Amino acid sequence: MTQNNQPPLFERFELDGSMSLSVNSNRKLKNIIVKMFVLADLDESYTSRSLVPMVLRRGTTRLPDMQALRRYRESLYGCILGSSVIKVGEWQTAVFSLDIVNEAFLPGEESLLEKGLELLRELIFDPLVEDGAFSADYVAREKDLLATNIRSNIDDKNEYAVLRCTEEMCSGEPYRRHEMGSLDEIDGIEPGALMDFYRDWSSSAPLSLYVCGDVDPDQVREMVAAAFSFERSEPKSLSELPAAVEVGQVREVREQLEVNQAKLVLGFRHGIRPGDDAYEALLLLNAILGGFSHSKLFQNVREKASLAYSARSWVERTKGLLYMSCGIATENYEQALEISLAQLEAISEGEISDGEFDASLKTILNQNRMLEDNFPALVGSDFSWRLHGGELDLAGLRERLEKVSRDDIAAAAATIRHDTTYFLHS
Repeated sequence: MTQNNQPPLFERFELDGSMSLSVNSNRKLKNIIVKMFVLADLDESYTSRSLVPMVLRRGTTRLPDMQALRRYRESLYGCILGSSVIKVGEWQTAVFSLDIVNEAFLPGEESLLEKGLELLRELIFDPLVEDGAFSADYVAREKDLLATNIRSNIDDKNEYAVLRCTEEMCSGEPYRRHEMGSLDEIDGIEPGALMDFYRDWSSSAPLSLYVCGDVDPDQVREMVAAAFSFERSEPKSLSELPAAVEVGQVREVREQLEVNQAKLVLGFRHGIRPGDDAYEALLLLNAILGGFSHSKLFQNVREKASLAYSARSWVERTKGLLYMSCGIATENYEQALEISLAQLEAISEGEISDGEFDASLKTILNQNRMLEDNFPALVGSDFSWRLHGGELDLAGLRERLEKVSRDDIAAAAATIRHDTTYFLHS
């Protein structure tokens, strides 16, 4: 892998309690961005794990409701707290975030970041407890909200079609599960059982904390060590990266629902991951195939054949999947399927024009440069790379992208196998 003389994006520390700390010291930021990743496998508890961060943000022991939390946040110059759940391959991760003003720009203000870190610790590890359980009222409210959020995904037929294609393609694999959980499981979650689950998970989950801003890394390490100084269990090991799955006969799944526009989603397996020799070729392959408006899918399926209202492709890098998606009229199914598959076949045979190659490379390089100043996205990218056992190196990635040839892209395309065709129509 190419080496360069650029300094690392993050300074790393390993702290007690199975927590890693990554600090990006950047003077461009006037605020400080903090993100805590609480990791786990995407296992049978995925619905409970999705619900927990929603309940936690309702209140802590010291600040027992959202009004108290809001008043305290206002005393910290309106710092912003957030929580979410993401899926990275076959791992499910709760993400807790803090966005707070840098006290260096507030004359006379001290200990603002310390207070913010302590608030984040309270939010994650010191929840409001009633009779040994989560507040029944809070759990009921957040269960309703979670159910609403899941239904909204079902109502979005583009999202629903991709979800269903994934469920069919990855049937029997953890990746079939959606990070938000299952609608069928929500009603059965009780406050006491949810608290038991939370205590087991939070006490033993690997933790990864990121801090970005105009800060001194060693001072941040001391603040974090002080704020998160509590006993935890031995961290549970995460599952290994999923092994490549052999593709047999292509599965074709048709489903009827009332839709204004039919949805065609094609699922493929590639097995190329960040750090692999073919990874940069995969990025360019997707850009040429369907990542942008100049790509083959958009130009050939939508513009030339006028078969699709939309046409795109994207890559799932950790599980090793690639998707194509088109919004079409039902009667155009066969033709849209044939032309879509032909675009990947053309790339595997080296049919890549100068315009497609140059536009794709330029666009990806520009995205790479923009990532350096998009700190939430930068943190997410680095977190993903570290899960793969590597380090995010944007300058090195640009160097490797510029060395990719058409033959490299064709070779990567030749390894991609069509697994599932999913068609949603009226």
